[in-house]
Amino acid sequence: AQKAFDNLSWQFLIQQVEIMGFGSKFKKMIGAIYSNQEARVIINGETTENFRIMKGVRQGCPMSPLLFILTMEVLLNQIRQRKEIIGLKSKQEEYKVQAFADDLVFFVEDPMESGTYLIQELEEYGVVAGLKIN
Repeated sequence: AQKAFDNLSWQFLIQQVEIMGFGSKFKKMIGAIYSNQEARVIINGETTENFRIMKGVRQGCPMSPLLFILTMEVLLNQIRQRKEIIGLKSKQEEYKVQAFADDLVFFVEDPMESGTYLIQELEEYGVVAGLKIN
């Protein structure tokens, strides 16, 4: 996804933390970090007015990669469960996708057929998560 860590929707992140059943302290902490935030930028020595930040995980925060992966799990589960996406089979396991942070590798039997459904899943996820394919 294009600048995935910079564009992840906070609303989607907070929603996933709720859905996945994390404890109230954790949810409160994430809510404090990822809501009602503002920033200013210095350009040519001049400071801009405050502007709201509503997307992206924080650079340098040790939790950022984990939070991003937590939201990616939504997409990965959709792909795994989609019957029209036929993965490679090994014994009784079927492998469809492997994720490495914001990079995905797909293992499908018929890329032309499964590709249509993969792109559909990626686009639907992108709408709710605030991400785009690159």
